[in-house]
Amino acid sequence: MNSGSNSTFNQFNTTNKYVSSTQEFLESNSLVAQVAFLLLVLILFVFLLRLGISILGYYFSPSDSPKIINGMVDAKQLIVIPQDPSIEGSIPISRSVNASDGIEFTWSTWIYIDDLTYNSGKYKCVFYKGNDFSSDPNDTDAKGLNFPNNAPGVYIAPNTNDLIIFMNTFNVINEQITINDIPLNKWVNVIIRCQNNTLDVYINGTIVKSHHLHGVPKQNYGDLYIAPNGGFAGYISNLWYYNYGLGTSAISNIVRKGPNTKMKGSNGINMKNNNYLSLRWYFYGSQDEFNP
Repeated sequence: MNSGSNSTFNQFNTTNKYVSSTQEFLESNSLVAQVAFLLLVLILFVFLLRLGISILGYYFSPSDSPKIINGMVDAKQLIVIPQDPSIEGSIPISRSVNASDGIEFTWSTWIYIDDLTYNSGKYKCVFYKGNDFSSDPNDTDAKGLNFPNNAPGVYIAPNTNDLIIFMNTFNVINEQITINDIPLNKWVNVIIRCQNNTLDVYINGTIVKSHHLHGVPKQNYGDLYIAPNGGFAGYISNLWYYNYGLGTSAISNIVRKGPNTKMKGSNGINMKNNNYLSLRWYFYGSQDEFNP
């Protein structure tokens, strides 16, 4: 009888050991599962947090290629675009994308020149990026030309309808590119594209000058000045900046869409000539259907 009782007791103890071991194993597995679950939740939280920050940054951060003027403005009225992000109304112009071949950026704008008698005898500025306006004390023939920073600077010549573009480099203060005979009383698209040391100028989608700069383009953190010193008689539309070099198809797209003739802050005005493109840059013959 005692022998049977001992055997039963031993079996009971063995069973208890198995049950206890199983419980410990389950408890240890449960702890591992809890830790793994917490790690998974933490990883998921970090992923969603980074995704949310990226989405917010995409929608609320300043664009690297801003549309500075999206519409039309009077070219006699000064507009200053601050570059300090803390200032209300600022539109920061980001430094260019430095591609494998060097600096790249593009400026595009539309201009409509009414006449040349207004502000005659001095440079009539479309826009420039640089310091608050000051003239070169050693150059009395440069009235209306900002000094020293033009990165770039776009001007109408003092007494002709030539368009003059200035660009600072580290070797030359102001390198000059002249585009002759810009049409009057017509909308003209001007695109300035810099790729490494080459500055290309497009008029209505056609490349008219490809200038090799004598040094690396010198960008600056100065404000953007549109139509300073009285500007010129006419209008400016769609002043856009890209921190990379536009391709030919993108340039053609801009020209195809044309200028935005809705006056900023108004319902628009009636233009003098609905034929906004000057075809002189496509057809150079005179006294024909395109150039009467």
